[in-house]
Amino acid sequence: MKFICVLLCLWSLSLMGAEKPNVLFIISDDLSSRALPAYGNEQCKTPNIDRIASQGTVFKNTYCQFPVCGASRASFMSGLYPHQTGVLSNNIKKFEANLGSKLTMTQNFIKNGYYAPRIGKMYHMLIPGNITEGVSGPDHPQSFSEVFNFQGDEWFSKGEAEALCKTKLNMDKTKHYALGFGGAFYVVKTLEGESQPDYRAASKAIEIIKNKKDKSFFISLGFIRPHVPLVAPKKYFDMYPPEDMKLVNDDPEDLKDIPKAGQSKTTVSYGVQDEMTRKKMLSAYYASVTFMDAQVGRVLDALEAEGLRENTIVVFTSDHGWHLGEHTFWQKQNLHEESAQVPMIIALPGQKPQVSTSITELLDLYPTLSKQCGLSVPSHVQGKDLTPVLKNSKASVREFAMTVRGKDLYMLRSKKWAFMQYGKNGEKGFELYDMLKDPRQYTNLAKNIEYKEVLQKMKNTLKAKLVSLK
Repeated sequence: MKFICVLLCLWSLSLMGAEKPNVLFIISDDLSSRALPAYGNEQCKTPNIDRIASQGTVFKNTYCQFPVCGASRASFMSGLYPHQTGVLSNNIKKFEANLGSKLTMTQNFIKNGYYAPRIGKMYHMLIPGNITEGVSGPDHPQSFSEVFNFQGDEWFSKGEAEALCKTKLNMDKTKHYALGFGGAFYVVKTLEGESQPDYRAASKAIEIIKNKKDKSFFISLGFIRPHVPLVAPKKYFDMYPPEDMKLVNDDPEDLKDIPKAGQSKTTVSYGVQDEMTRKKMLSAYYASVTFMDAQVGRVLDALEAEGLRENTIVVFTSDHGWHLGEHTFWQKQNLHEESAQVPMIIALPGQKPQVSTSITELLDLYPTLSKQCGLSVPSHVQGKDLTPVLKNSKASVREFAMTVRGKDLYMLRSKKWAFMQYGKNGEKGFELYDMLKDPRQYTNLAKNIEYKEVLQKMKNTLKAKLVSLK
């Protein structure tokens, strides 16, 4: 009888192990939340990201910790602010040394028995360089059980191509990253999409979902679109006729109260003053987003077809935001809302849809996903567990989010205020916005005497935050 009881206990334990939640972690590259219907966009079509939103919590106020790819990804993967990772750019060479024996988010899952592959881009990749070569690029392979890269022709994909900005292009196919494509708005309307890296990445994720039912998984699925060059099948471009695109209010006068240290690539410096050119840029961006969304849908369909949705946490996010003409800015690399704020949706199995305006950070993903899967959270992790917010959208776990843009360039964001400090003591300027009255950040209040006390409070809060991170 005792022998039978032991067998029953072992069988029960094995079932419990098999029931550990899976995680499907999907991250897009250079994605503005303002391009998504779940965040208020009325033109771009993302039915599959909408599907995730209809099954989970849409976080409206999530902020990246650095508005460039490599630094942001090193931060949320490690659970550490950029000050601790030592990664303040796309160069992640210092990451491994500064990380030491600390476990990354996926290493924590691997330690607890998960199969954790990287499919596509999760840390940094040189785009288009590492894509055209089909290699990993700057990476931390120890974070994954396996890695899968996908070669693509990128700017040499067959189809109708056009350079929409004045960035000088080197069209030598033997040279890779030094092409200006980190910033060049280069567009290709391809004839088909199945050879594109994002399509192939989705296919690999589907293959793994079908074949890895015997072990809990944490799939890191990194899509590269809508990172430039914007390559997508022509049918997606046809969905967005340039003449129908609605541009944002991009009055050059808005730059007058933004310190030079707070400005990035503008309509003038980018050479895109022509209105139709900017409409073409918006059309191409939306086409790439919708193509990426279609790949999300293929993976979600497979998850449901295999009966795994009810035991899988689905996350959708981006590494940082992206300007689409706001303040006349294009791209990223500044501390304004469009660049620092990111989409983040967490869909738990069986969860009712909800929207949260609580202040959150990408750093919060590490402890939240660990806790949701019954894993302990390593002591080094600086994010906050969002479980209370997932249970009640009105709950809050932090008062401020912080974004860093480089040495002594900081942003603090509360529900009411956005504060930027440029220079160790603000010698390069400040910005202060009342986000309840001025959510688009048109009026900088930093020099307004009526807000002197608010400005000083934000300075003191930032100083205390930085001291706490030393």
